Amino acid sequence: MKENHFLIALTNCFILAISMALLCFNYDFSAYILIIFLLLIDLLIYISSISIKYALMSNKKAILYLVIDNLNIINLYYGYSKTKRISNKVYKIIKKEVKKNSIVRKYSDHFIIITNYINKNELIGLVSKINMATENLINDEMLSMNLRCGIQICDSDDYISNENKAIIAYNNVLKDQLEYYSFYDDSDAETLLNEKIVLDKLVKALKNNEFEVYFQPKYDYKENRIVGSEALARLVHDGKVIPAKDFINIAEKYNFTIYLDKYILKEVCKKINELKKDNIPFNIISINISRNTLAQNKTLDYYENVLKKYNISKKEVEFEVTERTENGNLSLVDKIHTLSRKFNVSIDDFGMGSSSLSMLMENNINTVKIDRQFVVDESENGRKLLNNMIKLIKELGFDIIAEGVETKEQQEYLKSKGCNIIQGYYFSKPLSFDEYKKMLIGDDTNGS
Repeated sequence: MKENHFLIALTNCFILAISMALLCFNYDFSAYILIIFLLLIDLLIYISSISIKYALMSNKKAILYLVIDNLNIINLYYGYSKTKRISNKVYKIIKKEVKKNSIVRKYSDHFIIITNYINKNELIGLVSKINMATENLINDEMLSMNLRCGIQICDSDDYISNENKAIIAYNNVLKDQLEYYSFYDDSDAETLLNEKIVLDKLVKALKNNEFEVYFQPKYDYKENRIVGSEALARLVHDGKVIPAKDFINIAEKYNFTIYLDKYILKEVCKKINELKKDNIPFNIISINISRNTLAQNKTLDYYENVLKKYNISKKEVEFEVTERTENGNLSLVDKIHTLSRKFNVSIDDFGMGSSSLSMLMENNINTVKIDRQFVVDESENGRKLLNNMIKLIKELGFDIIAEGVETKEQQEYLKSKGCNIIQGYYFSKPLSFDEYKKMLIGDDTNGS
């Protein structure tokens, strides 16, 4: 590295000397001015690289790798110009917040800070200040502003190595959507490449409209009729249908579900209008909202605007919020309760969250779905839990659905305990829209 820098500098000085000599003899003035200009730029690049190197040689240095959440997807949907304006504003804020002797670099989708520090809390405080200063930059119904940061405590003067470790730390912070920073750990690098490959495929699939909505009916065995359905995301690639379970974890980790949820919402609205145009009764359709989407400040306004745009009544849709969404976060519980005051809301995966009863304190919640784990558990304690859950939910006045029902024995047991509505493969697998339409009009309503 040292030898390369020396050769670059020596070559630049030699060519500059020749250019100046030629100018003295009145050779093509404009051409040599251009040569000098280009060489000066080259020298500036060299000096810049040297400054980074010597900054890293000082004690107590750290590299911070900051990324605006899902900037590539923002660019996909809102265009390059708006994305560039946002990025430039963030860059100015970062330069304002860091120490005077820090180095700040801006790239297409991320920012690098090289700074000295006293302790780790000082670095955490810097990231927090930057986030607070940038949170109101985006005034858009789709999402709010958020930056995440990977931090590497420099352990050598090798800039490239330290930057790569900061990048790995950044990817590690995405595992917990409630955190906004992470320090590098050697164990973080193992799964990064595979996750990035999957995420890239998901972004391309959304851009190419490869996601489709499938519908899984909800059947009432007491009334012998379909009482609704759940809209489920399926990735259709090269003629193969890929269920959400094969990609949802990575989608949630990297906040991709924010965009997938809203894409599915629009697609469901289109399908509802098609059903109404064909005069096909369909009852209520449930649409999932992920934890990431619910955490966005403007989610409710966006959902209301979409329903209004497509002329969809709030009685025609229901939003399913998994109880695992709560995860002990009271702010998310509050948002679920606010959601339930504006829309029909059902609690999915009931029994699997960290505070099940607190989720039922909101009177506006319509339906509770018992998680599959309690349906398939046929142990004595499992049956006691299931029976008491059904009893509690009914006494509180909520509609009750059991999901993941796969056998006749499970269905009959649930019915005997007063849970008549089921969702699962025993009645029907998730169906394409055309298959679902046929079921609704009576071509295939007998189930198993």
